Amino acid sequence: MADSGLDVGLFTCDPPLRRFYEGAGWDALPGTVLIGGTPESPFPSDRPGFDKVTMAAFFSAAACRARPAFTGARIELYPGRIDCLW
Repeated sequence: MADSGLDVGLFTCDPPLRRFYEGAGWDALPGTVLIGGTPESPFPSDRPGFDKVTMAAFFSAAACRARPAFTGARIELYPGRIDCLW
């Protein structure tokens, strides 16, 4: 995927699916939380009762070097006010 134009892929899944995605080449990011929704109404993947694992793939050399910054991070994914995540 070096020429795919992608740098980083991130998503969350239920804990029982972790091994499936690891088998497909994704890595779990311990302690990493994705935050969707909007700034006014955030929806974090670590909210009570929403037990999720954050998975990642690092496709470019620059992304691989930045990988440590993603582990244990809280990553806000706000695409806009209309098309909010979650």
